[in-house]
Amino acid sequence: MKFIILHGDYFIKSYERLEKFVSTAKSRDWEIIKWSFDEGGPLTEQLSQPSIFSKERLFVINEVEKIKKKEFEWIRKNIVKLPGTLVILNDGYIPAHILRELPKADKTEEFKLPKIIFTMLDSMYPGNVKMVLTLLHQTIENNPPEFVFALIARLFRDLYWVKTDPNSIPYPSWRVGKLKSQSLKFKEETIKEIINRLAKLDIEVKTSKANLISSLDLLIIKHLE
Repeated sequence: MKFIILHGDYFIKSYERLEKFVSTAKSRDWEIIKWSFDEGGPLTEQLSQPSIFSKERLFVINEVEKIKKKEFEWIRKNIVKLPGTLVILNDGYIPAHILRELPKADKTEEFKLPKIIFTMLDSMYPGNVKMVLTLLHQTIENNPPEFVFALIARLFRDLYWVKTDPNSIPYPSWRVGKLKSQSLKFKEETIKEIINRLAKLDIEVKTSKANLISSLDLLIIKHLE
């Protein structure tokens, strides 16, 4: 079995890359199987059973953190004997301890966020409204607003996480340190208020009750003034 890993912070690009693999597989009349932990049945059975249509298979997993240790062991032992192509997609970088459990990939593709996105996210703290708004609108020029919104929501989730339970956050030490430093610029209650507002905004936008960009502007002005 050919084994490919797609991961990184720029997850919109990871998904775009996966769609190219899927499109190519469809054009070749391959069988495409997207495994789900909740609905896909035992992973080892899915990987080992032959195609019912006698076709080449593209097997996609995007819940790598849910794979059990014994399943990792089985994959490492049997992957060279399995038919088809396995693609593991991860929303973010795959943690080092999980990478060590995986067999050696035929191809690993990392998708890194553009520098301006990192700069925008790092600039999000009270007293920095003008800079945040400028960087936000520059970022949206080349990235879907929904993607930028998801990154902002993830940032505040992580800021709350590192502020309340830093020992459980599964990031590299440099990343945890950076989040801790940024979280110190916020009161815990402020972070909670922003998270709640982002959750409400997500619903409002999806039900066409709010404009995402203007609502983000207002949120930033209110909470980062």
